[in-house]
Amino acid sequence: MTRSARARRDLVRRVRVVVLVVLACAFAGALADDRAPSGRDGDSSWSPIVYPAQRLPLVFSHRQHLARGATCATCHPTATTSRSAVDNLIPGEAACRACHPIDRAQPDGVPGAAAPTACRACHPGWQPGGVVERVYLVPAPLKFDHAAHAKQACDRCHGDMRRVDLATTRQLPAMSTCLGCHTTGTQVRRCADCHMTKLGGLMETRFAHGTLVPRATGLGDDHRLGFAKDHRLEASQPGATCAACHDRSECVACHDGQAKPMDFHPGNYVLTHAVEARRGKPDCSACHRAQTFCVGCHERSGVGRRGQTDYNTVDPGRAFHPPGWASSLGGENRHAGEARRNVAACASCHRDDECLKCHSAQPGAPRFSPHGPGWRSSARCKALDRGNRRMCLRCHVTAEELGCDWRAR
Repeated sequence: MTRSARARRDLVRRVRVVVLVVLACAFAGALADDRAPSGRDGDSSWSPIVYPAQRLPLVFSHRQHLARGATCATCHPTATTSRSAVDNLIPGEAACRACHPIDRAQPDGVPGAAAPTACRACHPGWQPGGVVERVYLVPAPLKFDHAAHAKQACDRCHGDMRRVDLATTRQLPAMSTCLGCHTTGTQVRRCADCHMTKLGGLMETRFAHGTLVPRATGLGDDHRLGFAKDHRLEASQPGATCAACHDRSECVACHDGQAKPMDFHPGNYVLTHAVEARRGKPDCSACHRAQTFCVGCHERSGVGRRGQTDYNTVDPGRAFHPPGWASSLGGENRHAGEARRNVAACASCHRDDECLKCHSAQPGAPRFSPHGPGWRSSARCKALDRGNRRMCLRCHVTAEELGCDWRAR
C-alpha cells in the first residue's frame, strides 16, 4: 500500500470516529431532554422512575404562546378539576382549533387570510397519506390532586414556562419542590400519601420501567453508593422513612446474622478479610458468630486447629505461633497479652473449650484466671455479670463462684 493510500485510509477512519462521536453526543442530547437523572435546574431529587420516559412527536412552544397572551388554563382547562395523576392533561386537537384553523381535508394548507395550518407544522416528519405519530405517555406512579393545588401559581410547581418550548417530564415537580410547602413542624409526612402502595401498605418500588430508589430529598434517606452497608445514622434518626418501603423482617433477617447478603462485601473478599478481621473494623461479629461461622470455615479450609492443616505444635518449624506462646509451666506466655488486646483474633481458630482447659474452675483444670489484678468485685466485673451471666458461667460452674466474689488462684 502506497503512502498516499495509507493516508486516505487513516483520514477515512478519523472521519468515521468523529461522525460516531457526534452521533453519540446527539443521541445522548436527545435523550437528555426527557431522561436526564436530574430535573429542573439540576434538582437531584427528580426521578426518571417517578416520571417515566415519554414520547412527544410534536412541535410546540410554551414560550411563544404565553408571550401572545395565552394562559395555562387556556390549553389545560381540565387541570383545575383533575383529581388523579393518571389523567391526560395534554390538550388535543380540539383545543388547538380555537386559535388555529385546522382542516384535515387540506393537510398541506392553502394560501389565504385564514389558511389552514399544515399538519407538519405541529407533527414533524408527517408525510401525505401517512399516519400521524401519536403521543406516548406513561402515567406517573403517584397520587396527586391538581384540583387541591389549583389555588397555587402554576410556575410554583412547573417552573417558569415562559422560558420553555416543548415541555417534558423535567417540567414536572421534583420531591424537593413538594417539600418546599409540605414541611411544617407539626405535619406528619408519610411517603404513602403521594406514592403508590402495594398489599400490606408498603410503597411500590418496582415498575416495568425501573426500580424506585430514594435520592437526595432532605429526608435523610439518600441511598448513595454503599448505603446498604452504611445506613446506621439514617435508620436511627427521628422520623426515619425506612418503614415506608422496608418491612421490619428485612432488617431482622440481615441483622440477626442468619441471612448474609452476597453483595455486602466486595468481590474476592475471602482472601482479604483477614486485615479487617484483625483490626475489628467493621465488627465482624455484628453478622458472623466467631465460634461457629469463623471457626467452622477455618477448620474446613485447613486454617483452624481441627482441620487438615500443615501446622502442628510438635515440630517448632511447623508451629503457627512462636515458641513460648502459651504454656502452663511458665515461660514468655505471650498469648495472654494478645488475647486481652483482641480475643476475636484467637476465636477465629480456637474454640472456647480449648481455653477452658486452663482458664476455668472445672475439676482438674489449673484454674488460671484470665482476668487481671483487682478484677474481683471491680466495676467491670459487676457490669459483665449483670449484662450476660451466661458468659461467666462458661468458667464459673459452682454456686460459690457466681457473682464477682470468686477468688482466682
